[in-house]
Amino acid sequence: MLVEDIAIIGAGITGITCGRALSRRGLRVRLFDKGRFIGGRLASRCTGDGMHFDHGAQGIQCSTPEFHAFLKKAGAKLAHWSIGPGDEWCIGTPTMVDLSRALASGLEVVQGVRIERIVFDGHIWSLLSGNEVFRARQLVLAIPAPQAAELLGETHPLYDRLMQVRFHACATLMAGVDAPAPFTTRIGRGAMSWIANDGAKPGREGQRLTTWVAQADPDFSARHVDMPLPELAEIMAPELLRIIQAPPEALKHAVAHRWLYSQASHPLGAPFLADQASAVIVGGDWTLGPYAEDGWASGREMAGHLLARGVDER
Repeated sequence: MLVEDIAIIGAGITGITCGRALSRRGLRVRLFDKGRFIGGRLASRCTGDGMHFDHGAQGIQCSTPEFHAFLKKAGAKLAHWSIGPGDEWCIGTPTMVDLSRALASGLEVVQGVRIERIVFDGHIWSLLSGNEVFRARQLVLAIPAPQAAELLGETHPLYDRLMQVRFHACATLMAGVDAPAPFTTRIGRGAMSWIANDGAKPGREGQRLTTWVAQADPDFSARHVDMPLPELAEIMAPELLRIIQAPPEALKHAVAHRWLYSQASHPLGAPFLADQASAVIVGGDWTLGPYAEDGWASGREMAGHLLARGVDER
């Protein structure tokens, strides 16, 4: 059975960043992601009639030249979206998930595979998904801290540290409205903490409806964390129509999504956690903060740590 040098669970920006750096050094790297699409919260939904919604991160703000240079490697998949004077974001074109795909180009990514159990025999990690088993010498967990803790188990040395990280959930509405947009973005509270005219982004021209993404604040999201998504959409959509001053009949499409691990309310405070004895390293944006750049920084630091130590050293 083939044994990878490194298995990375999670193909968001952290996993992709780490995988790129390691594969460039000639290591055999394989990424696993449970979703149909890679990118984590650099996520997009597309409807059958051509509407696009970036329902995770609306854009990416770059505070360092190094991170901007990393994103520019996506080439034509990167554009700039100005939402106000002096406020310009990087976005993927035509959607945010296309940026993730471009950044992951050349990496071996297994999509739609949920790793249900992991076992370390003292030398090799076995990753179990249904009847399939994948093996690697080094394991990278680029997933939310509670999910990493669940996989590793209560007896693992990193478990307690991982369980100290706390997250806010985020309820999100994707709406198609047959009415003009009165603004591009707006900050509010409650169910409408952030509203963006998603169709105003570069490359979104020609959609049949005005496309909106609205995201709720942590308090609203926590109160409705167990609500079925169709009911959540029924609550959030009227609030959006009220703010954009559109009549009820203008609403043609309304779908809700829930991000259980949207942002870390209590980040780890370090770029990663590592246990050399069991050849595992864990990271994500939750280690440093809530933004894509934090996830990139975590992935870069994890790769640097592994390369400096040597992935075969125990």
